[in-house]
Amino acid sequence: MIDGDTIEVRGDGQVVPKGRVARVRLLEIDTPEQGACFADDATARTATLLPPGSRARAERDTQLVDRYDRYLLYLWNEQGAFVNESLVRSGHAKATLYPPNDKYWSRISGAEDTARQASAGLWSACPDTSTRSPTPSETPAPDTPAHPNLPDGPPPGVPDVDCSDLSGPVWVGPEDPHRLDNDGDGIGCDAR
Repeated sequence: MIDGDTIEVRGDGQVVPKGRVARVRLLEIDTPEQGACFADDATARTATLLPPGSRARAERDTQLVDRYDRYLLYLWNEQGAFVNESLVRSGHAKATLYPPNDKYWSRISGAEDTARQASAGLWSACPDTSTRSPTPSETPAPDTPAHPNLPDGPPPGVPDVDCSDLSGPVWVGPEDPHRLDNDGDGIGCDAR
């Protein structure tokens, strides 16, 4: 288990080559990053749905592997539960679309609507900052220079990236499309 939306699997030859241990990024969802509100809960829920050593059925979409060499998959556990959807429906993940992989988008985004309406999981436990931008008076002053001597973080529009996918701190600036900056200083993945 890496975190709530990224796991490691041993391939059975159906989608992931037989015997290969591969990192899998669950499609159309995003869980809180390590250290963020509800991250531990999301990781624990994924571990409950996909316990170590258990079997899962995998399904691919248009794009099979991302630029970080992670397999992009939908997973069903041994009990037949659609793991991607289950994490969103219980409020442990947000529905997040990264085209062209959109096979179950209506189902997963509907699960988010249900979780929001029920104030399930992160929808009641964490302040929701994704629906509004802070006003200038709420924006904390950055503790870093305008652009420190760090590599740029991953651009928006690529499948979600977690700190575990990066080799060290990156500059994300005020936008931070992958929510890698837990302390708001413009530097992502600096609290390992």
